[in-house]
Amino acid sequence: MKKALMLTAVLAVAGWALADIQPISGTNVVGFAAVSVPGAANTIITVPFDACMGAGTPGVLSDLVSTNGLTASADAATADQLVVLTTNEVGLIYYYYWLQNAAGWTKITTTKLMPDGSSQAVTPPDANLFPLTRGLGFWIKRYAATPTTVYVKGQVWEAKQSTLISEGLNLVGYGAMQEFTLNNSGIDWSGANGANGIGATTDRILVGNGNGTYTTYYYYVKPGATGYYATFTNKWVKSTATGPELPGATTIPAGQGFWYLRRGTGSFTFHQDGQ
Repeated sequence: MKKALMLTAVLAVAGWALADIQPISGTNVVGFAAVSVPGAANTIITVPFDACMGAGTPGVLSDLVSTNGLTASADAATADQLVVLTTNEVGLIYYYYWLQNAAGWTKITTTKLMPDGSSQAVTPPDANLFPLTRGLGFWIKRYAATPTTVYVKGQVWEAKQSTLISEGLNLVGYGAMQEFTLNNSGIDWSGANGANGIGATTDRILVGNGNGTYTTYYYYVKPGATGYYATFTNKWVKSTATGPELPGATTIPAGQGFWYLRRGTGSFTFHQDGQ
């Protein structure tokens, strides 16, 4: 998986409410986080956890994704789904799983259109054979119109996370147990591509608004800027009719990730916490 760049380990929680449980800090202990998921929308899920059996140990999809509060069905069209952006031998693909009654997460065979015009069947691995570890990820596609909460759980690991940002669209998560802001969380964005203002090659970040919609931020670079524009250079901004605008206190909650659209050429490494 080269494109599914999120920190993800989601575990089922059965029979008891965890909404009031605070995350636990430290290595070799288990932490919890609650992620609000709107109805009838896609939500990126990301958590800073490893599987519980050891540092860096991958878990598998069937064990790591909570079904608590989600919609199961006898028909994939009316069930909640998991969508994984990944790559295989033919390139970038999506793996789909649906929540089947009494069976859990079940793979869906889809069709990929090839460059020569032919079609190729894409069958994901079984959910109990699909490894997911820190640095990989997916999002939840909700069928039901009602919002819910997804509980995520795993081993807290204090090692800092570096994520490769490739050309095109990337799914990214921040490896911390707290919310963060794009410009004020000590993140080293070296390698992000800007322009002389906002242009076609400006990198973009798309952040979910909690209702299935997204806000786009642009990496603003204006060499030699002074005065007003110096406030914005080397920062993520919103674009308005009157010019750039800082996002202010806009935060990404713990447990959620974002899209990174790499418009610049080449890849770079997203170093969290300025490492």
